[in-house]
Amino acid sequence: MSLFHANAGRAEIIRSVQKDQLHIEEIRTSLSDLLLVLSQRHWYRYNALCKTIAEILYHHYAILNNLQTLGEEYTGIIQVDSNYVMLPNKMLQLLAILLEYGGEPVVYQLLAYLQQELERSDELLPSAKRGINKFIEFVRASVPFVRAFHTSLFYINGGKYHISKRLTGINYVLIRNWLKENHSILGYRILGYVTLAQLALTLAARYRQHRMDAQRAPKPTQDSATTTAKALGQTDNGDNSLGIPHSKCALCMDTLQDVSVAQCGHLFCWLCIFSWLDQRQVCPICRDTIKKSRIVRLQNF
Repeated sequence: MSLFHANAGRAEIIRSVQKDQLHIEEIRTSLSDLLLVLSQRHWYRYNALCKTIAEILYHHYAILNNLQTLGEEYTGIIQVDSNYVMLPNKMLQLLAILLEYGGEPVVYQLLAYLQQELERSDELLPSAKRGINKFIEFVRASVPFVRAFHTSLFYINGGKYHISKRLTGINYVLIRNWLKENHSILGYRILGYVTLAQLALTLAARYRQHRMDAQRAPKPTQDSATTTAKALGQTDNGDNSLGIPHSKCALCMDTLQDVSVAQCGHLFCWLCIFSWLDQRQVCPICRDTIKKSRIVRLQNF
């Protein structure tokens, strides 16, 4: 017997996801603290993986033990197959979790690998390389828009909140379907149409900016390409492009990029210090309290 009539609404699914994220954040914080105790350098390098690991561990534990997640139990929803007849098999659920929390990083890594291989290739003409590279950049830039478009469809039509659920056909049904909230449907649909409009305006602005940049960009010549290559070669061969004796970031232990200074006077990479401050509002060297608003990016340094 089909349970389509008991399909979970938008409000229940969103509350379930939000509840799960609270518990996942607790696991992520514990993993991050443990990694920081082991090694500060490893913390900076691998801290971004803590969230992915926490998400996969959290959901895999529920799947392997035939349990609802805490969010699903809180809202009273369960997963069913694409026909709304039975529970999805474990392999399909595991695949959905891997796609949801590991799919996007894999896509970015694959695109970066393709760009590296493209640069190493001597068989392609420069014009072909530029064309393929533009396509790769287009795919990379499209990922957030695809995610936003899918979210808009969920707000409008309901059903599947995650792209992975749409790919695997997994649905949600409400156990106590007589408690389903119908008064919020109109609000979610309006939100979906507003999100679509915002997405369309953003795409139009990006396209216009791209056309303007293409018109202003000078066409590369052989002389300018040679000059640029020489300049890059001189820069790469220099011992210290910053001209300071200790041009190493204390977080990534690499050459400072986009040098930024904290209010205590210590120098870091712009991205490094902001990633650090997402977790702790203290200087990683002297432990003085610092804020993101007080970080100054040094220009022409």
